[in-house]
This record gives sequence, C-alpha cells and structure tokens, in this order.
Amino acid sequence: MDVEEVISKYFSETKDISIKRINNGSINTTYYLKIIKDSSIEEYILQEMKDMFDVSMMEDIEAVTNHLSSKGILTQKVIKSKEGGLFVRDSKSWWRMLSYIKGQTFSEITTINQAKEAGKLIGTFHNALSDFNYNFKFKLENFHNTLFFMNKLEKVLEKNIDTDKYKELKTLADSILNSYKNLNVIPNLPNHIIHADLKISNIVFDDTKEKAIALIDWDTLMYSTIAVELGDALRSWCLIGGEDVSEAHFNNDFYVNALDGYISTAKFLTSQEKDSIPYGVKLMALELSARFTIDAFEECYFNLDSSKYTNLFEQQKKRAQNQYDFYKEFATIY
Repeated sequence: MDVEEVISKYFSETKDISIKRINNGSINTTYYLKIIKDSSIEEYILQEMKDMFDVSMMEDIEAVTNHLSSKGILTQKVIKSKEGGLFVRDSKSWWRMLSYIKGQTFSEITTINQAKEAGKLIGTFHNALSDFNYNFKFKLENFHNTLFFMNKLEKVLEKNIDTDKYKELKTLADSILNSYKNLNVIPNLPNHIIHADLKISNIVFDDTKEKAIALIDWDTLMYSTIAVELGDALRSWCLIGGEDVSEAHFNNDFYVNALDGYISTAKFLTSQEKDSIPYGVKLMALELSARFTIDAFEECYFNLDSSKYTNLFEQQKKRAQNQYDFYKEFATIY
C-alpha cells in the first residue's frame, strides 16, 4: 500500500490531509500528517516499520503510554485504525500511527538549561513508571547487552585478521576490549522500565526551546538499570558536536546540570543507583564504540551519511574512535 491507502485505513475522509516525509529517523520511514476538519487541525505521525520490529511492540507502547497519561504525563498515544487495530499491515511491511506532540526537537543540546530540563523530564518519566509492572511482548535482541557486543568484537577481529580493516582497527578494538575488562562493575542494581534510546532528538521541547515537555520514539522500551538508561543518555547529550565531530570532547557542565535535573524528579532513586551513573556512562560509551567498530568491519547496519563520508567503513571507524575518546576523557574525571 502507498501512504494514501494506509491513511484511508484510519480515516474515512482523506481529501483534507497534507503529508510530509520526515527524514530525521535512521531506521523507520516517517511521515507527518495534518488533517483539517472544519475549524480544527489534527496532527499525527505515521510510520512504515522495518522488519527488525514486531507488531507486538504496539501492545507495549499502548500499555506504557496509557499508564503515563493516567499520571498526567504528556505523551504520544497509539491511534487505532477504523477496524480498531493498533497497526495496519500490507504485503511488504506494517504501519503504525501515533499522536503528534507539537514542539521543538534538536540534534544536540546547546544550553545548560536544556540539559537540566531534559534530566528533569526523564526523572519524571521514570517516577511515573515506578509503580507499573508489565511484561513486555517485544524486545530487541541483545539491545544494551554490552558483553554480547564485546564478545562479538573479539570474534570479528579474529575473522578479519588478514584484512586491511584489521590493520586499521586493531589498536582501537584492543583499547575498547581492555577498557571494558578493567571497568569496575557495580553489582545488584535494580531493574526499571526504561526508554533505552534517550538521544536528545527523542525529547520534545516547547517553543521557547528551553523546557522539555515530552518523550517520543517508544521502540526500545525494556527493563534495565538506571546506570544503562542514564549512562546512554548522558553519553549522548554530553558529547560536544555529536558522534561525527572532528575531535570528541566531554561537556561536564551539561553532565552536572542534566544529572541535577534528573535527581530532582526521580524520587525513587537510591544512593547506590545515583552512584552507578558514572559507571553507566563509561559502560555505554564503550558499548557503542564496540558496536561502531563491529559495523566498520561489517558495513551492514547503520545508514551512510554521504554529506560527511564516502563509505560506511570510514563513517563507523570515526564514530567508534569518537566514542572511545569521549570515554577516555570522561574516565579521567569520573
């Protein structure tokens, strides 16, 4: 089905609908819809989903967003088809529709206040889910399983020992693996429902660009630790210039303020969980550097940014090095 056919599965009248392709996603194909009804305007997000995602995730998203909404949290909601389904399927793929939250999104944090507001929003999100017990129907296999990626990196190194890529990546890969082996693990941390993909572009800010108002993108919901959740978020937020920057550096001001904001709203947080967050940042930086190194060898997962790179090998090698350089700078402070 084309986009118009999919939309007709949701709405009887489609003549006053405008459709705009959104190109900021790296996996799914996303469209913004605006529907004019008399004097009102309705806005939605429509997505064609990739094979790595199963339709069962829609039950998870509906359950979590309904719970958040019951707590007064602004959140996207699943839009049901005319037949009452949580998704629409055609012969090639499946589609979903979510409500649209009006606001601003950014590719990186630019102010201390944005960092603090983002932290406050995530604390509010976790707090609202602290009393929610749910068995997820869908989970991405080995997502945020750091040991899996370290083991895979070792195997990929061995497999490629006679290649030119091995010569270029061996030193970096060994550094990542040795740093992981020497990382002081914090045991017995409790699991919580986490978002698991808290890059800043998944946080909606209001029109002032300073107040964080809502989370979006629910594909990675899972149970894990606050160390993993905040570690990945702060790794992403505090890498100045993003993962493709020419020289990677850690922004401590963003880190301190984001953490202060989070602690101010995450009322459930124990002292052990708070102390585990720097460990989580290091763990997630090493995990992503390993993932990027693996993909530099395999060139099969991430999309090429042709505005910056000529091939996936160079792109993923640079991103792996940047994550590891960030790890090293962060580890000298924390």
